[in-house]
Amino acid sequence: MPSMLQVMSKGAPLSTLLSRFKNKMQTQLPHSYCLFIVGDKHCLQWRLQYTDSINESLLGANGKLVAVPHALITFAASPSSPKRHDINIQHASSWSLWSSFFDLHQFTDASMVSVSDGQDSIYLMLVLQKKNTVLEGDLMALALDSYAAWLKAAFEREKADFLLLEDSHRDPITGLLRRYSFDNSFGIVLKDSRRHFQRAALFSLRLLSTAKVCNTELKVLADVVRDTVRENDLIAHYNDRELVMGIRIQHLEDADIVAEKLLKTLHSEQFSDNTLIRAGLSIGISFYPEHSTLDSLYQAALFAAETLKNRPGYRIEFHGECYQSSANLYSL
Repeated sequence: MPSMLQVMSKGAPLSTLLSRFKNKMQTQLPHSYCLFIVGDKHCLQWRLQYTDSINESLLGANGKLVAVPHALITFAASPSSPKRHDINIQHASSWSLWSSFFDLHQFTDASMVSVSDGQDSIYLMLVLQKKNTVLEGDLMALALDSYAAWLKAAFEREKADFLLLEDSHRDPITGLLRRYSFDNSFGIVLKDSRRHFQRAALFSLRLLSTAKVCNTELKVLADVVRDTVRENDLIAHYNDRELVMGIRIQHLEDADIVAEKLLKTLHSEQFSDNTLIRAGLSIGISFYPEHSTLDSLYQAALFAAETLKNRPGYRIEFHGECYQSSANLYSL
């Protein structure tokens, strides 16, 4: 276990760890044959992690298991019983789908352990033994427990890596991007816009409420903003009282549409009890390529929002002036 934990602590990929566990178990159980099987959480789809000359007879033309014995399915579907040992498997009706496989290799006993990865998959190790080399129950239980412990530790490491990555990129309160992640991502949008001669808009959404920000209410607001735009648009939690949004647009009036849709949604009765939303937003909008850098876009959007003087609504910055809508940009 110490050597396994050391490998995990160094950040070895999950595939590397699983392969290492497989080799370790086969070394510890030299007179047994181990099958490593992965099933989905609904126990409908099954595959072998590793194939060889022995188990290939269990596979179909597509490389998937042709059939899965009922004993395996019921075991995988019972997380409260992570270990199981069956004898006389070559004659058991619950294993009948693999009876010819057992007869061919003279397997008589099956020991199993299962571990869920906490997401969508169940990992099973099936240890098949022959009658004359069957291990004592306590020794097999020790081997199964070791394998389960290694798998659980590996999955915890994967989960920790994911959470650390998410936490470094997203604000845990709102689920929106942190400022530096937004800046990096929107920088890519600007590069693409230059390359393909496209437009982009930056929104500064300033909270007008002067009360202490309630995290629950802020999360509701963040969800509303996220629902207003497309899935590939970018939204960040810049600071306590400001959200920033970057979107690709085809026409200047697209920005008006987004701002008006957002303000209309926030005026809905369903948010009447949310004091943060009820206080409203001052929205400032700026455009690329009128401003070629993120910093100049942000300063322009901030300037536009400030011209509202803490009143709800939106203003558009365009060539140094602020307008109520894009329809006014070229009016004389």
